Amino acid sequence: MSFPSPDPDEQLKPIEFDFADRDLILDLWTIESDIESRFKLAPVKGKRIVVEMNAFDLDELLGSIAAIANHEKNAKRRRKLDDLFKRISDTLETQFPQ
Repeated sequence: MSFPSPDPDEQLKPIEFDFADRDLILDLWTIESDIESRFKLAPVKGKRIVVEMNAFDLDELLGSIAAIANHEKNAKRRRKLDDLFKRISDTLETQFPQ
């Protein structure tokens, strides 16, 4: 049995993603296997999925997205990655304010 951490950055919160975001994230070869599993097993809520994540998970995901986007040669895919990075960055700031 796990107990909530006293550190707010470690507490899991439900974060919603659309299916296009999920597919883009699952296509990242740098993604952590734990995060990948959460996206694959995420429950569906309407036209979105809900993934339990904490600040560290979101930060890790941002690093993976940035690593791929920085080397992406396809302009359209890079734009999608940049947009996803911005949305996750905004989520990190609103869900886990410093």
